[in-house]
Amino acid sequence: MASVFWVALGVLSPFEAASAQVLRCTDARTGKVTYTDSACDSGTQSREVQPRKSPEELAQERAQGEEAAQRMRERLAAEAAATQQREAQQAREEREARRAQRGTSAADYANSAACANARRALDAVAASVAGSAEDQSARLDTAQRQMELSCLGPEGYARAEAARANRPQVVVVQPPAWPVHPRPPHQPNRADRPYIKGCTSFTCTDSNGKRYPRTGPGSFDGR
Repeated sequence: MASVFWVALGVLSPFEAASAQVLRCTDARTGKVTYTDSACDSGTQSREVQPRKSPEELAQERAQGEEAAQRMRERLAAEAAATQQREAQQAREEREARRAQRGTSAADYANSAACANARRALDAVAASVAGSAEDQSARLDTAQRQMELSCLGPEGYARAEAARANRPQVVVVQPPAWPVHPRPPHQPNRADRPYIKGCTSFTCTDSNGKRYPRTGPGSFDGR
């Protein structure tokens, strides 16, 4: 628009150049015609094409040119303001359309056949008692995630996953299937008790290297 504005000024401004007197000069010998705003050369015939304008006429033309230029500026400014307003209105309409589309998409996911099927599959897994507790928990988790994806859509599922990742993890330790009875600490294992490794005619030696009389008081059997 700025280029149009300056072109318009260029068209309106040259009134001053046309305000001077214009003479038509014709060469008497060759017939060549020229135009000038001063006197014709000697030997030529002159004829006034445009008379010199008075100061009042020049002032009037100047005022008319300035008025036309002002109207052009006002028109261009109004067109620029209208264009800016249309662009702002279009941007608002696009934002509203995107918000409406997001809301409609969420409703479509929740009311879809895929969502209904995923809910029925989750109920069936929850009612099942087949398999171990770990297998049942894994099946429930898979069915729950599939239901969220089908009923919330990709964006809603991503938000649910983020919320699930921020939850504290609870670890449940399963008790053993049979009771465990710890060994009393005051009863030593029989394998740890000393035993006779060998005897001579008078003494015996146990597994710890201690010697005992073979018979009589203090013998290994008499302890």
